[in-house]
Amino acid sequence: MNRKFKAFKILLVTALLTVILAACSSNNGNNESNSSNAGNGGNPTNDAGQTTEGSNEAIKDPYDLTLALPIFGAVPADIAEVQAEVNKITQAEINTTVTLLPISIGAWGQQLNLMNSGGEKLDLYFTFGQGYSYAVAQGTVKELDELLAKYGQGIVEAVGEDNMKAAVINGKIYSVPVTGVYASVPGIAMRKDLIEKYNIDITSIKSLQDLDSIFQTIKDNEPNIAPLASGLSSPLEFYRSFDRLGDRYGVLPGYDNGFKIENYYESAEYADLLNMAHKWYKAGYINKDAATTQTNPVDLVKAGKAFSYMIKSEPGTEAGNSRQAGTEVVVVNLMPNAYSTTSDLLTGLYSIAQHSENPERAMMMLNLMYTNSKLANLLVWGIEGKHYVKTSETQIEYPEGINPSNVGYNMQAWLLGNPLITYVNSSQAADHWEQVKEFNANAVKSKALGFAFNQDPVKNEITALNNVVEQYRKVLESGTVDPADKLKEFNDKLKAAGLDKVMTEKQKQLDEWVTANQ
Repeated sequence: MNRKFKAFKILLVTALLTVILAACSSNNGNNESNSSNAGNGGNPTNDAGQTTEGSNEAIKDPYDLTLALPIFGAVPADIAEVQAEVNKITQAEINTTVTLLPISIGAWGQQLNLMNSGGEKLDLYFTFGQGYSYAVAQGTVKELDELLAKYGQGIVEAVGEDNMKAAVINGKIYSVPVTGVYASVPGIAMRKDLIEKYNIDITSIKSLQDLDSIFQTIKDNEPNIAPLASGLSSPLEFYRSFDRLGDRYGVLPGYDNGFKIENYYESAEYADLLNMAHKWYKAGYINKDAATTQTNPVDLVKAGKAFSYMIKSEPGTEAGNSRQAGTEVVVVNLMPNAYSTTSDLLTGLYSIAQHSENPERAMMMLNLMYTNSKLANLLVWGIEGKHYVKTSETQIEYPEGINPSNVGYNMQAWLLGNPLITYVNSSQAADHWEQVKEFNANAVKSKALGFAFNQDPVKNEITALNNVVEQYRKVLESGTVDPADKLKEFNDKLKAAGLDKVMTEKQKQLDEWVTANQ
């Protein structure tokens, strides 16, 4: 029940070939409504829990709200039944019925554009993080500050006031971040059976440099298994010591660097990592088809063709990856600290359509999604007894005879606002969401946390740069080619495509952000 994904823009560029990382689908197990509106007849409340002036007037008339959701795979067969149960809650709380509008991820961007431009019925919808600034620039999402202050204080409490600042663009909030893991640390997932078989000491692994001897052990004893899988994502995809500032076209080294951005692709660190990857490839540690395969690395492990793969590590990673790999894996972090950046925090957001007929009610609905655990669990897991059964106060599993292939309803928790108040799969730790909160709290925050680059002034250059990256980055980072032959050529092509212009614009925007926020 737990899946991973990448951000929207990456999904489109790669034609849905990759899955963004990282999002858990579960909960902290409180099944009682903890809505800030609960217990007062559904009237919106302020942060002190008092009914706000005029709230009765705001919900006196019934309203039918349209909530658009991206769907990865088939539309859940029982979505109408779940919608009916959702409406029992929303009618009682805010005098509102909800129409759940599922849209296939392949048609998501196009259909939203049509709905926004044509003024079709739409109130709330999910926004992928990398498309947020573009949506603001296009004017399709509503500014939310006043609505949040009046009807959304439960959202602010759930996300955190400091974290909400990451969604500020030009001094205003236009969308609300989903909750979840707000940080990341690079790691490696390895088959536990082979670790035990060859007595591999995983405590000796502190960095990438400590992996050579382990890969050699696998190569010597398991000739039909690649020690390290590379596929749709390369080994270096999740290994970074910088804030990518959205797109990697100008990054912040060390998550600080005095707010001076640099071209990571020209850095000594990048060259060293490419040389290491090429050394691994020549030694036979990386699968030979790394530059061309369209297979996810975890699937290579599942097929018995690989021993390990690089990941973004976070709480619950071992359980989730073990399920995906079909065998138990052990995860070891490759850096001492987790870091939190805007990209980590803004994996996804919720927006109110600029043309919504009732933005006040949309904000009330959003507040319920972030505060009412019964509603949240309905939207994520479906109906208790039919789509899931509880195994503890915080954990669930499929009912007898039900499995992922035939369950009538299941959504990815990171798509529904506040997974921190939903159940977790029984294979995850009972206190999973508490672990996530602690992980977030202990993460080192990038100095540019909250900065979001608006690509619109250089969108043509960004398109050209994406084409260059598509041509060079995978073959370089999979170790397939010698960087001595291709790295300079890669950087020359980036500069010809307009990298310097993009970096100048990004530095300008970052400087303005620093002036406004520091």
